[in-house]
Amino acid sequence: MKKNRLSLAFLSLLIAASPLRAQDTLQNETVEQKDKRMEWFSQAKLGIFIHWGIYSVRGVSESWSFFNNYLPYDEYMEQEKGFTASKYDPKAWVDLIKESGAKYTVITTKHHDGVALWDMEFQRYCRSAPFG
Repeated sequence: MKKNRLSLAFLSLLIAASPLRAQDTLQNETVEQKDKRMEWFSQAKLGIFIHWGIYSVRGVSESWSFFNNYLPYDEYMEQEKGFTASKYDPKAWVDLIKESGAKYTVITTKHHDGVALWDMEFQRYCRSAPFG
């Protein structure tokens, strides 16, 4: 369990710092650097995008299920109570991603339903409006 917490903490730090570094890097990027980066991306072929949110509690079709009238908004948001990540296993995810041959991974840390994967000091979601 301690190893999982350390993995999650490291992943959180990595994800939190990445957008800042990426933004600075891209702003100062030369044409040659951009060409090299885009070549890597076109060669990578397979990437994994992880969408993991409260909708996984009931296994409904992602966070659009309330927007598409599959679930009422309040019922959709009730899933938040059951989203504990008690079976979170980052090593298993990494092993599976490596096995797949993917060259990169992107995790959605906050969905358009306003729910983030961890507490944030700002931009708390508003339960009174779906896109608040």
